[in-house]
Amino acid sequence: MDYRHAIFRLHEEEHLSERAIARQLGLSPSTVHYWVVRHGESATTKSGRPRVTDGQTDRTLYEASVKDPFLTAVDLRQELTLGCSVHTVRNRLKESGLKCRTPARKPFLTQYHRQRRYAFAQSRLHWSTDEWHRVVFSDEKIFRSSSRGALRVYRPVRGSDRYDERYLVHSSNPGDTSTPRFTICVWMAFGGLGKIRKLHRIEQHTLNAEYYTTRILPSIESRVCEDDEIELQRLVFMQDLSSIHTSRLSKQWLQEHNVPTMEDWPPKGPDMNPVENVWAELGRRVELQRRQTGVQNPNQLWEDILQAFLELPDEYFKSLIKSMRKRVGTVARKHGGWTKY
Repeated sequence: MDYRHAIFRLHEEEHLSERAIARQLGLSPSTVHYWVVRHGESATTKSGRPRVTDGQTDRTLYEASVKDPFLTAVDLRQELTLGCSVHTVRNRLKESGLKCRTPARKPFLTQYHRQRRYAFAQSRLHWSTDEWHRVVFSDEKIFRSSSRGALRVYRPVRGSDRYDERYLVHSSNPGDTSTPRFTICVWMAFGGLGKIRKLHRIEQHTLNAEYYTTRILPSIESRVCEDDEIELQRLVFMQDLSSIHTSRLSKQWLQEHNVPTMEDWPPKGPDMNPVENVWAELGRRVELQRRQTGVQNPNQLWEDILQAFLELPDEYFKSLIKSMRKRVGTVARKHGGWTKY
């Protein structure tokens, strides 16, 4: 694959460093350095079949793809009426540093969502890491006994047996109804200057406000509401805007028990809640466990989740809370848009 034109463009027009170009094009730094040094000499000439596109066509193709990244190579070829193959279009885009990727998926944000997220982020830009440590973050999640999705396995193309034990994923017989699929709902809270780190299995099919106020909130009330002579050491409870949390019963309970809450938490704010990162980590660990031993019943699934939770080190939770300043800063910089978190 000829990457020379992409190297020259990134170096001369976008003024990227050689290492940055190497990372973007997936090349070694020595290869990039070689062609940067040779630019203007014999680097631009080669023998063999001439290119079917010129520099202007390559730039037009690049600009069209940047303008609408969701256009396929087939779409670009048709819209620009190019006299080359679709494979050539893909090669030109790749040479320009554009690689085909699976797009990230996030819920749609309305203008109202963006405004609320932006307002919250702006109001917290001045918060220090110590202030974020006072927050008790919480959330719920449903765990399923089935796999997260299609698995991938790397094995040699030749000389390997697809059904070798090390390449197999063991699953139950689809016709066996003794191990049906099942789910369990789990609630988590952590933070509050390290005073709270709790995982609760919701022992009914669906969570409602009555269960939330009688079984979950009382478990953290004493810690959140501890009297402290220093105002800056007082804790604040964070919960999202689900109908259970905003119900009349839940609001009344929190008021009657004097639990300080973060009243301005925005809608559509999972990327600002570090609990979501813990859920993802638990999901990965439980999946690894599931591949080796399987899961036969809800109790076993709960034990695997709880064990994975207890194995997470203190530094992991501290690093998540430390990231809060970057999270709100990114949301503010994007005017309420989604972040990578």
